[in-house]
Amino acid sequence: MEFEFVCGWCDADCVVWGEPIVSWWTQKYRVDDFECWNCGTTCTPHDPPWTPAD
Repeated sequence: MEFEFVCGWCDADCVVWGEPIVSWWTQKYRVDDFECWNCGTTCTPHDPPWTPAD
């Protein structure tokens, strides 16, 4: 599933893939640090809940 984050440096919207974590009781995802497409800075995602990308 893809999530939308805002870069902390340039405020660009970044769409990041959330890797599904297999769990029988809830649906969870893991998002690693990502590189901003606009400025190239490595960003750390905030804690969930995350906004799903359209």
